[in-house]
Amino acid sequence: MQPERVSELSDLLTRARSARAGKGNTVLVRSVSGMRCSTFLGEVAERVRRLGSMVLSTSCSPSDAQSQLGVVRQLVAAALEVANRDRATEDEEFLHGVLEGAGPFDHRLFEALREVFARGARRQPLVVVVDHIQWMDETSLRWFGYLVRHLNNLPVLLVLAYRTDETAVDRKLTDDISKRDQCFTLTLSPLSSHSVREVVEAAYSGQGCDDEFVQVCAETSRGRPSRLDKLLASLTADFVPPRASQIEQIRRCGARIEAEAAADRLLRQPVHLREVAEVATVLGEEGDCAVIADMLNLYGDAISGLIAELTPVGIFRETGAPGRYRFSSAELRSLIHRDMSADARRSLHMRTARRLNDLGAPLAQVAEHLLQADMSDDAWACSVLKEAADDALKTGDPKTCAKYARRVLRDRIPDEERAEVLWLLGRAEALFAPAAADRHLDEAVRLFSDPALQAGAIVERAHARVLRQGSAESALRPSRTVLAHVDHKAFAELGDSELRLSVQSLTHTVPSEGRAAALEALGGPTLSINLGVTPGERELLASIAGDLACRSEPCDVPLELVHRALAGERPSGSASMVLLLRCITILTWAGHLREAQRWADHMLTGALATDALFPRVIALCQRAKIAVRMGDLPVALAEAEQALALTTEHHEVKSCRAVAVTEVARARGAIGHYEGAVGLLQGLHDLPASTLGVRGMFRLHLGDLRGALADLMECGHRLEALGIVNPALSDWRSLAARAWKQLGNDKEARELAEAEVELARRWGDLAVTGRSLRSLGEVSSGAAAERAFAESVALLEQTDARLQLALSLVAAGQAHGRNGSLAQARRALHRGMLLAEESGARSLTTEARKSLLAAGGRLRRTPASGVPALTPTEHRVAMHAARGRTNRSIADLLHITPRTVEVHLTRVYGKLSIPGRTALADALGVNCAGSGNKRVKS
Repeated sequence: MQPERVSELSDLLTRARSARAGKGNTVLVRSVSGMRCSTFLGEVAERVRRLGSMVLSTSCSPSDAQSQLGVVRQLVAAALEVANRDRATEDEEFLHGVLEGAGPFDHRLFEALREVFARGARRQPLVVVVDHIQWMDETSLRWFGYLVRHLNNLPVLLVLAYRTDETAVDRKLTDDISKRDQCFTLTLSPLSSHSVREVVEAAYSGQGCDDEFVQVCAETSRGRPSRLDKLLASLTADFVPPRASQIEQIRRCGARIEAEAAADRLLRQPVHLREVAEVATVLGEEGDCAVIADMLNLYGDAISGLIAELTPVGIFRETGAPGRYRFSSAELRSLIHRDMSADARRSLHMRTARRLNDLGAPLAQVAEHLLQADMSDDAWACSVLKEAADDALKTGDPKTCAKYARRVLRDRIPDEERAEVLWLLGRAEALFAPAAADRHLDEAVRLFSDPALQAGAIVERAHARVLRQGSAESALRPSRTVLAHVDHKAFAELGDSELRLSVQSLTHTVPSEGRAAALEALGGPTLSINLGVTPGERELLASIAGDLACRSEPCDVPLELVHRALAGERPSGSASMVLLLRCITILTWAGHLREAQRWADHMLTGALATDALFPRVIALCQRAKIAVRMGDLPVALAEAEQALALTTEHHEVKSCRAVAVTEVARARGAIGHYEGAVGLLQGLHDLPASTLGVRGMFRLHLGDLRGALADLMECGHRLEALGIVNPALSDWRSLAARAWKQLGNDKEARELAEAEVELARRWGDLAVTGRSLRSLGEVSSGAAAERAFAESVALLEQTDARLQLALSLVAAGQAHGRNGSLAQARRALHRGMLLAEESGARSLTTEARKSLLAAGGRLRRTPASGVPALTPTEHRVAMHAARGRTNRSIADLLHITPRTVEVHLTRVYGKLSIPGRTALADALGVNCAGSGNKRVKS
């Protein structure tokens, strides 16, 4: 027995001895659930029995509250048996009538009952132990109050115990007993920290328990023995070690046990109190008591009193605001909701929805209740959910919209109404499950009888199909399957200008005559300046810009159109995602990488805010592609692998897997893992055209010339069939030229390389042109090759394409070495090697180092660790972090993404052999005093 109980037991035994001496008295034992009061009372009964006292004991139950004098009858029956051993009582017949439930329950009865106990006590000292008197019926409780006042000169100890966190039949009567001079109140105290440690160490025998672990066990169980045992049983069953690191696990487990105990206590409460808790459970974790009152037809302060009764029980907690309720925990609310019958739950949710609607509650709040109600053939409920779904979609919450729409579709509704709900569902799903959106919109198209609504569903389905494929080719050049039933001429007759513009954005192409024709397609020079006011016009601008980019028309016009498309109000939903994908692609092709990166970040932020997986995958792939072009390969690989993980974990984005795999392969191949990159792409089916170009590039690096040519020429064939000739998407021509060169077909190689240079010059992006010129140099020889390499380097130096510049420098250095210009070779190779190393292109770094050594260059040993091992970018990022800047502020300062900062810092920690950010200042020798920036852990 714990020391706390020894002391309390000693106090009770002292009272028992006093009672044996004829000084009758009462002990009122107060405790809370989990203190093992019943065990304690059993120990008391056993000890006083050993002292020679007769013990009468019983325990009340919730049902006793409805049985008048029920508890007293149990005790009187036992007392009469003892008394009759001596002689019969003159009131025996009267008392037996009481035992059978006959009245009257008056003063005479109370005196007769007391006499029964008095005669028994005169024969042998008597101890009466009654547990759980909070459930004792009122008449019995009044008699015990009478008995407490008439124990003088009787060898009787009366022990009454009750739980303060249970609802009492009449708390006032219990309080009256406690105030009597003859009554001593004993409150069972919780276990001390020392006792808790003993219990914990016994449960974890021989393992050694951390002080923090023991302390949190004590706090979580509140020193209640029963709760502590349950907590330790759960922790040991889950093999949770007694370590300080497990504190959160202890708290979660303790919260669950506390919630389960409170839910059990609620089941023992009167029906009217359970009704209050159940209505509150349906209404929410916290809310207005007036709504509960309204639901239960209560008035005045009645509801506040009921809430107050349930607070000590542990169902509610104090809110500090009058007229408000709040559950003790979300888990408790969930348990109460679970314990309700399914029919009662559905009925109560429907009642709540209607009442909240009458009270003018927000539409979403009403809809949440309808989701859990029985809506069969209820037109009102269906209309509310449809309206709520439409509102959710308009406010940028597609998943909630889909949730409401699916609930409506579970019931039988007319076809036209079903088509409208399917349209809503499809528009929402296009942002996170385009495959499902395609199916639902297809059904909506078949059910709609209104041509305008049918046309809108067809266009929405086309947008969903574009996103489902997730590639730049699909966005810029939708295929026939994507555009099925999108008939521009038929839709033009509907008179909906925005719908007509959306259709144009999907089907419109710019005549090949170039800029003048493009402006003409916009409606003439005057209209073209003003076009872009409405969302539909912005869709069309992005479409025309994409068409011009695919044709490799000069990039200044597409860029102007992209900037106008992104300005002002854009279309909502899937149309906006298609517009963003088009614009980011064109900005990337045109070398506006920082701007493209910002819009990709914008797409990702929006996707995370709405939990939309498809835009998230697409944005990550775009960020990876941009990072490769900027020569930041570790970041590119991290972004691409994150996208690939999403397509693996979530079935709804599986259709984007090929795009994600392509970006992972692109990043790995650029690093130098050619075999791994080809292996990733080898098992995929229905590869996008540009993906074939990526696989062909790495096959070429591995020396598989025939396989590379097959992929590259098929890539070119597919892209040309789509009308995409811009080398910014794929450099299949220059790669095929290198393959033909190695196979000995110099003429074909030269023609393909020159064709790509011409298209690149026409497009006008310096990075694309520099890359094409490098390929031309590689298939040329002599002065022509040197001129091509020199121009390539000169152009790439003006761009952010760090990796492409490294490639051109290494190629130029190798050419100089072959021509005998060793000094020039060494300069180019050394610079190319440093850029390749900073980009993370390991294979290129190795190649440059070997060529540099062959050209007579000397290599300074590159440190593997420490500050000298940091690249310039890593050093800049580390210095800013050491001075207290957050990842976000560093990203804004250096015009990179927070994810890029995170990747750089991870590499810095490894090279400096430090655990994290807090050790940066010391490792770099940075004095942060007076910097004015407080360090913030990111």
